[in-house]
Amino acid sequence: MEKPLTERELYGKYISILLRLRRNEMGYTQAELEEKAGLARTTISNIERGKRTPESYTLSKIAIALGISLDRLNEEVWENIEKHKDNNSSALKQLFSDLYYRGD
Repeated sequence: MEKPLTERELYGKYISILLRLRRNEMGYTQAELEEKAGLARTTISNIERGKRTPESYTLSKIAIALGISLDRLNEEVWENIEKHKDNNSSALKQLFSDLYYRGD
């Protein structure tokens, strides 16, 4: 049986998923978003792959570049965490897998 993800791990995973979805909706490449947000190369890639959970400053810059408020972004993350909290491992793996399989 898999060990459930911690709330912190869930937050990082959902941030990565939601930022990628929003970036794709806006039609930006990772490099374009990094440029618009004034971030170092590979920052977005590391966040979207779940290798890094952004600090508030970085997250704020990304949110501004994507035209979404930090409050709204965090609301979406916490809504997803609450929705999948009891079954977080399998639900999250499926969502993460589907997103990357599609190549979004």
